[in-house]
Amino acid sequence: GSSGAKPGEVAMANYGILFFDEFPHFSKSVLEALREPLQDQKVFISRVNTKIEYETKFIFVAAQNPCPCGNLLSDTKPCRCSELEIQRYKNRLSDPLLDRIELYVQMDEVGSEEEPVSDSSSLHQQVIAATLFRLQRGQFEPNGKLDEKRVAALEITEDAKRVLNQALHNLHLSHRAINNTIKVARSVADLEACESIGKSHILEALSYRRR
Repeated sequence: GSSGAKPGEVAMANYGILFFDEFPHFSKSVLEALREPLQDQKVFISRVNTKIEYETKFIFVAAQNPCPCGNLLSDTKPCRCSELEIQRYKNRLSDPLLDRIELYVQMDEVGSEEEPVSDSSSLHQQVIAATLFRLQRGQFEPNGKLDEKRVAALEITEDAKRVLNQALHNLHLSHRAINNTIKVARSVADLEACESIGKSHILEALSYRRR
């Protein structure tokens, strides 16, 4: 609102899921406005007669095609895009915005004869078990919503720290990316019911970084 603040999609998604389909096709102003709520888990709105702060502790999920025509990674359909078109498509998303996203998963085409590795029911049970393990550790805030102070307090083995330091230098990761990697690794460790973040957990978390 121009005179009074009103909660929008970001504020209303608090403790829920905010999903952006066709991520690069959103306007630049909308995309860049996501940076504050993703980083600070809150959004501050200042109007003539109103100043208000909304919590934004949502799970952010975004989907996009590998190129404008969508066939870049297809084994059956030819890509119709030029290199310039693909680069322009990717450049719609800034590095500071992408740096705030913890997990990147590339989806491949599925053949008619392929069987799923897991079903929804078993995955649901794994999530419940990992959540219960996190609560038993005495951590009541979800891993993805931990602030820097709490991330620094997480227990990490020496082998895992060495791998993380190597990644810092070799992959030129930002401080934010390192914290996000640790948070993802903590979730991987919870799925395996491990008290400490180990080397394998860090390596798996790094495999989900943007490439």
